Amino acid sequence: MGISPREIDYLSAIKRLNDGGKPARLSALAKEIEVSPASAFEELRHLERKGLIRKQDNDIFITEEGRKSLIRAKRAHRVIESLLVKTGLDPSSACNYSKKFELDVPEEIIEKLYEFLGRPEKCPHGEEIP
Repeated sequence: MGISPREIDYLSAIKRLNDGGKPARLSALAKEIEVSPASAFEELRHLERKGLIRKQDNDIFITEEGRKSLIRAKRAHRVIESLLVKTGLDPSSACNYSKKFELDVPEEIIEKLYEFLGRPEKCPHGEEIP
């Protein structure tokens, strides 16, 4: 199942709130992502239909499938970013370029790049590569 940059933004925000020990709420998500509550509501319905989140009354939780999708996207971003830095790009530029095609590179290729890079533990910004 493909995932979009917008979905990554929502899943990341929901996960951050859930990891903090509390459910996400519509108003907090809308504020964090800087969209109207109506826009956030529509995107949450979409994410729920895809099985990436579940709603319980007003509480919003990321599902296991949502976590897996988010981890795959972050892994791809950080591996590609690491490769681009290794070729000589500065970390900021590498991050920006990585965002442009991280979701289009097959997981098999990401794994090959990860192995080629020597299985790095962290990306150029010091974030863990999941």
